[in-house]
Amino acid sequence: MAFCRQFQVRAFALTDVGRTRDSNEDYLLVADLSQGVRIERSGYLRFFSGPYGALFAVADGMGGAAAGEMASRMCVKSLYREVQESILAVAHHGDNAFERILIEAVGISNRRVFDSARGDDSLAGMGTTLTVVLQSHDHMIIGQIGDSRAYHLCETGILQLTRDQSLVGQKISAGELTEAEARRHPERNILLQAVGVRPQVELVLRSMSLEPGDILLLCSDGLHAQMSNDEIFDVVTGSRGPDNACAALVDLANQRGGPDNITVVLVHFVPE
Repeated sequence: MAFCRQFQVRAFALTDVGRTRDSNEDYLLVADLSQGVRIERSGYLRFFSGPYGALFAVADGMGGAAAGEMASRMCVKSLYREVQESILAVAHHGDNAFERILIEAVGISNRRVFDSARGDDSLAGMGTTLTVVLQSHDHMIIGQIGDSRAYHLCETGILQLTRDQSLVGQKISAGELTEAEARRHPERNILLQAVGVRPQVELVLRSMSLEPGDILLLCSDGLHAQMSNDEIFDVVTGSRGPDNACAALVDLANQRGGPDNITVVLVHFVPE
């Protein structure tokens, strides 16, 4: 039988309206699936990763203030409910089962947002990005829709785990733009895919193993559009604890104009 490491999970989440918006259309999730405990706004949660693991998510709504707020909130709440209900039956059935759980939960969440928008003219066009991570023991599965991001940080540096599903993200992949150019590009907000815009959505998945001391960071584009990946790494590794790191990242994004809502979830996987 393979040995699976156990971790103490120390997660801090911070969301901020930024300097130019009147409302916050971002939504987040930090959830201990074994105990059924979660936070969905700024806060701190510490727990031992139990048999059913943990779920982390960041969503950035669009479609106007009220519609964007509803889309991101509905998506994350539906996602949590579906994963929490499904995980109990398959917690020991391997990685493929966890992937199916995420795919099905996101599909259901997408349909709920889509149907809500279709049934109310004031919500027409609403949608949301979604970056989600399902962690169990020393393994995690990352799901991506839109241009929020997930990063893995360790002693050797920072690795971007997701690829932006946006027009400029596509141009970066094709070698037509650099990351720095993309952050200033006039079409940087054009998404290729979002939750709730169409009846079906395709979740892009990635999996990786965890080592003691690893750090997971999820954020909306209100953060990563204002700084490079290396700057994110320097701020996190130069801060004392996840709470100070989150505050420093949000402060830096605001110092650079804060043109959008800013959300960051920072998770330390500490040896049990």
